[in-house]
Amino acid sequence: MGRGKMFNFRAFPSALLIILLTPLSAHAVSLTLSGNSAALQMENTQAVYASDSNGVPTLITGIGMPAPGGGVVTEVGVPSMMPDGRVIFGAETQPKDTNIKPRWNIFIGNADAVPSHRIVTALNPKALADDCRPAFKGDPYPIADTDGNIAFTSTVPHGRDGLFFYSHGKLTCMAKAGDKTSQGHELAVLSFGSPQMGDDGQVVFTGFLGDSANPATHRQALLLASVALGVTELAVEGEYGPNHTLYQRPFGLPAAIPSALGTIVAFTAKSPSGAALFLYSGGSMARILPTGTLTSVGPVSFLSAGRPGLMADGTTAVLAGCARIPAIFRLTRQRLDLRIQRGQLTPFGTELESLGDPVLTASGAMFIGATDSDDREKLYVLSPDDAFFEVGESELIYRIAMGAQRHHSIFTGTLTVNQHGDFAYLGGR
Repeated sequence: MGRGKMFNFRAFPSALLIILLTPLSAHAVSLTLSGNSAALQMENTQAVYASDSNGVPTLITGIGMPAPGGGVVTEVGVPSMMPDGRVIFGAETQPKDTNIKPRWNIFIGNADAVPSHRIVTALNPKALADDCRPAFKGDPYPIADTDGNIAFTSTVPHGRDGLFFYSHGKLTCMAKAGDKTSQGHELAVLSFGSPQMGDDGQVVFTGFLGDSANPATHRQALLLASVALGVTELAVEGEYGPNHTLYQRPFGLPAAIPSALGTIVAFTAKSPSGAALFLYSGGSMARILPTGTLTSVGPVSFLSAGRPGLMADGTTAVLAGCARIPAIFRLTRQRLDLRIQRGQLTPFGTELESLGDPVLTASGAMFIGATDSDDREKLYVLSPDDAFFEVGESELIYRIAMGAQRHHSIFTGTLTVNQHGDFAYLGGR
């Protein structure tokens, strides 16, 4: 595979502790999508990039570029890879008539299409019925599953949060603030940016339960929604989970994918004794990595509140901190492997500094975004056989903008990868 340098790692047990706190708001909560690196500066974001069929990053659209139906793109949102290799994202566009205010919508991009036909509108306007109409006021963070179903978050016309589900041209309000869960609790707030698609149209997300008239009673929760069954509580702040673990705030962003056992979910949550990584599979919850375990780089004292990496067989990967050293671990059938850590050499001789949250593919490859010692944000992949490469071409050699006239910046906290290894992210131009 050319210039990549191979790295081998040994296995070590570990423990996890969340130290990042999530503030509670009486309104919709938008969650950061970065890991241990600096927070994403959205004001510098100019474009959406996605890999084409050869694995080469390709400009999908950006600020100032033409929008479907006329007008121009004025803002771009966080992308999500679709299982078929296309990318779905929200964007704000200014119609040709400048008397009309810019408005958000959802678009699908195809890196293999010619530039003039690279993006299309995802939602059929006729599907937006009066009783189920999103009132887009910002990024809807759309996601999609293998059947082409789309889920996204938005406020509804009366100002409350809503989780929407678009399938075969029909838009459904899957959940709204004020609805009751299957356990009888009120859904008070939805966390924008948290949803993930699971099996058979199920959507996993975080939110807050309680009395909307009394925000002091709100409790954070991990929830699963479906059109047929409503909203089910998987984990709730103040209640006990596996191993008599008391869930406490904050919950990390969930990762969810379909599996042979149905929807499988990985997430982190704080507890009175520290924190843990949890895995929901086959209808039951397990605490798979509790705090207190030692590693070769010291006891783990931090766990990213970003999404863990997740595979359909239950393999997980997490960004942790050990004695102030960022490190990424992978847990497979109770075996914990140290995979990457700060100070590691990159394929081009620089050192890794800050690390983003890992993403796992079906092959076992691990994608991460990281900042190196030259203070450049880059994308990397660690192959199943421990070869470490910068991401890009068909042989996994990183070549973002090498053939272009100039290099573009990358916001690694927005990296999204599907199970086939297709990827997308936000960047500059």
